[in-house]
Order: sequence, then C-alpha cells, then structure tokens
Amino acid sequence: MLFATLRRFGKEFEVECDGTLESVFRNLAKRLGNDFYREVFDESGKIRDDRIITVDGRNLKDEKPRLKDGSVVAVFPPIAGG
Repeated sequence: MLFATLRRFGKEFEVECDGTLESVFRNLAKRLGNDFYREVFDESGKIRDDRIITVDGRNLKDEKPRLKDGSVVAVFPPIAGG
C-alpha cells in the first residue's frame, strides 16, 4: 500500500518477489517506472532512509524481514502537518 504523495502510483499491488523488501520495490519500479524508483531508492540503490515501511503492520525496514505469501507492505513518505 502506498500513502500520501506516493498514492499517485496506486493504492495496492500484488507482486511476486524473492522474499525481500528490495525485491518488492524493484518489481514495483519495473511496473511503475523511474519516478517510483526515485521515490523509494536513493542514488546508491538502497531504500531511502526517510521512508517509513511497515510489513504486516510493524515497522521492520531496518530488520531486513523475509516476506511470506500474503505479507502486506506499506510505504509512507515523510509528511508534515500542522
């Protein structure tokens, strides 16, 4: 699921992956193009530090979780409010 400014790419997708977050986002980038890639990956090809990524409702980006069939990955870009 994509939220806030990333929602322009769509809300939900099913993708096949090898079980890593990087695989999920690389497969989505193939579908959605370079704009999506730049929203999620930095210049070195790593997932951007300023993104909040949850797996099955838990913030697990830094733990390098292995995904299982049916895992739900959500991406939140940085947002500000007032």
